[in-house]
Amino acid sequence: MKRFIYVGISIFAILNCEALNTPRWELFTHEKRTSTITEKIIYEDQKYIDNIFTIEMYRSGWKLAPPIRNLRDTSSLILEFDDIAEETSHYIYTLIHCTAEWEPSDLVNTEYLMGLPENEIRDYRYSRNTLQNYKHYRLTLPNQDVQLKIPGNYLLFVYKDYDQEQPVLTRRFFIVDPVVQITSDVHRTDNVKYLSTAQEVDFTVNYQQLQPNDPRRNFKVTLYQNLNWTNPITDLLPKYIQPGELVYNYEEENLFQGGSEFRHFDTKSLKYNSDRIKEIRFERPLKNVYLLPGKPKASASYDFQEDINGQYLVKWDDAFDSDIEADYVKVHFTLHMGDLLPDCDVFLIGSFTSWKPGSGNQCTYNPSIGGYEIDMLLKQGYYNYNYATVNSLSKKVNLSEIDGNYYETENDYYIFVYYRDIRERFDRLVGVGISNSVKGAKE
Repeated sequence: MKRFIYVGISIFAILNCEALNTPRWELFTHEKRTSTITEKIIYEDQKYIDNIFTIEMYRSGWKLAPPIRNLRDTSSLILEFDDIAEETSHYIYTLIHCTAEWEPSDLVNTEYLMGLPENEIRDYRYSRNTLQNYKHYRLTLPNQDVQLKIPGNYLLFVYKDYDQEQPVLTRRFFIVDPVVQITSDVHRTDNVKYLSTAQEVDFTVNYQQLQPNDPRRNFKVTLYQNLNWTNPITDLLPKYIQPGELVYNYEEENLFQGGSEFRHFDTKSLKYNSDRIKEIRFERPLKNVYLLPGKPKASASYDFQEDINGQYLVKWDDAFDSDIEADYVKVHFTLHMGDLLPDCDVFLIGSFTSWKPGSGNQCTYNPSIGGYEIDMLLKQGYYNYNYATVNSLSKKVNLSEIDGNYYETENDYYIFVYYRDIRERFDRLVGVGISNSVKGAKE
């Protein structure tokens, strides 16, 4: 019933906009600022209800592509997720422009959006021939309902029944207007203190198309390793300012711990045990996949393993359409540690956990096996993951206590360059550089 009330109000507003002497879009937006968004959400990748699974956001064409779109090209951004609840819900979304620090910008929605600020996700399909029933939702941006007008950081906010007090999920994405050029060099650090563990990200920003009055204040940069939101480098000022160039070449400020190659498992087929699977059993109502027990890697030598840098790819080998034919399986993880780790908790970390600890990916210590265990409901595919610890007191996330740090590890690095003119009230994303620690710069 609520849905029809909204439609009725919308039609009434359109028919009467001339009589009210009010622009049509203004009737829908009411010139709301993003500061009026509910306080129940955080400006990170997050899900807020338990029946939502397998949230993916990527640039069209390749599911492993980062959610970065050029403001001026014809590519799209895709959001996909599954709902395992039996009832069908009406999922609504809005888009929020954010600062370089991922706080809401001081803008009204008409300044960064063209079209309706609230829209329903109408594209969904039911799973086919799966043990776990689900509905698969898909949203393409931009679309006929809403387009993006300016570059920057954005948050996609999905909620139920036009009620922002019922948040469903939030997802970060980027719109870039590339008017600066970024050259980068990722290499083993020369800093003796971190010689065997760290990687150095040196880069130069060419800004000849812009005319900053104070380059140190006009520009901001953020660095991410594998688009892991938990350990960015921010507040990095240029070491040198040359005519038309900012040079970021430090010995310590731009270092990332190398981490280790990611662990993996493969459930694209359940007909056989792949290299990391110990056993596959049907335990009503689902199939259960038991992985081979893992061991800590921090004290071992570097071991090269092909990986996808913490990402995951949904796929069932026998499916025509994995989006709705891949099934959900319960995956059982075991980590043999010996003794309980003092003063910390252990979590699975990867893109499928939004790179952060939570109740859904926390491991439990089992003294009978001398290790940690967890089982998770995951859609068939290929997954990367590692283990992280969180200090019980400081709540600091440690990505290397169990899996170690190695300068040889292959990682992707993302360099985001923001610019704020003295006449503007928002951070404009003016360049994105992507470089691999082994293969060099990427297009």
